[in-house]
Amino acid sequence: MSSKTPKYRREIRDLDISGRKVILHLLVHQYHCNCGRTFSEKYDFVSPGKSYTKRQAKWIFEMSAKQSFLQVGALTDMHPKTVERLCYDQLEFRQIDWDKIRRIGIDEFAFKKGHKDFIVILIDLDTHEIIDLLQFRDKAFIRAYFEQLGNKICSKVSDFCSDMWGPFQDLVAELFPNALIHVDRFHWTVHLNKVVDNYRKQLRRENKDEPVFKNLKWKLIKRPENLCQSEKKDLQAAFDFAPDLEEVYQMKNTFQSIFDIEFPHEFTIKQIDLWIKHAHLLDNKYLNQFIDLFERHRTNILNYFKIRISSGAVEGTNNLLRTIKRFTFNMSNFMNFKKKVFAFNL
Repeated sequence: MSSKTPKYRREIRDLDISGRKVILHLLVHQYHCNCGRTFSEKYDFVSPGKSYTKRQAKWIFEMSAKQSFLQVGALTDMHPKTVERLCYDQLEFRQIDWDKIRRIGIDEFAFKKGHKDFIVILIDLDTHEIIDLLQFRDKAFIRAYFEQLGNKICSKVSDFCSDMWGPFQDLVAELFPNALIHVDRFHWTVHLNKVVDNYRKQLRRENKDEPVFKNLKWKLIKRPENLCQSEKKDLQAAFDFAPDLEEVYQMKNTFQSIFDIEFPHEFTIKQIDLWIKHAHLLDNKYLNQFIDLFERHRTNILNYFKIRISSGAVEGTNNLLRTIKRFTFNMSNFMNFKKKVFAFNL
């Protein structure tokens, strides 16, 4: 049995109306149980112990996804710490359904600039959703993370796409027995572009008074089909002065074109081998450096012709993380940053 005790007032913040603050004044019943326990009336639109409605909390959470807590606090006349607590209470981490994940992209992100403090991003390459963020990039930490998944889950992963960082590829080969390892096309393309750019720099050093090598970097890197007439004219002037630069430029474009066309895997390997043979004949040190890099990662790069996947979604997520770091004023607490990322990504 229980009996009523006197009511008390409770002020609850609700959604603003026309920019004006709305406060609900509730008369709350208290009850006294024969067991000696006293308890209060509950309402389904407000959580116990909170001073705001559930829909107000949801609105604050949605605002905070793309703004700092300080900005949201100023807009809503709430203390930034209240906004922060509200958001973290609202956020429930999704359970990772590893049984459905077959293709994974992995990359690092500089969490604290200048400190070599990297975190690791895992992306589902089928859904482009963030799987998880790992606080450390060291090999032992990543191994422990994947080992706790168990062999049953690891054996279901069919593809793993990463950059050229060796520990990523070593761990995948060790822990994911059925996964094809892919070196993302973007990363080796960066090195291929450096071939023509480094050779341009050399020619400019050797010909300081020659203007044709100035402002040429992006014209050499851009796809030929994306060049305007004036850019083509500038390139031709440089090629007339240094025919070797044109040969290196054409080699870059040829290598990229091999990856653009869906040739059969065996035919592609023959084309790559012919390209390497031709590149050696040019005896350009920058081309030779790229060939050495390619040969070290040859198998994983050429897996692109078995299944054409890339970690473009991972690079997009890196941009998302940089955006969040910027509007949170370089938040340094990893767990809070992780919550913010998932909130933004909902």
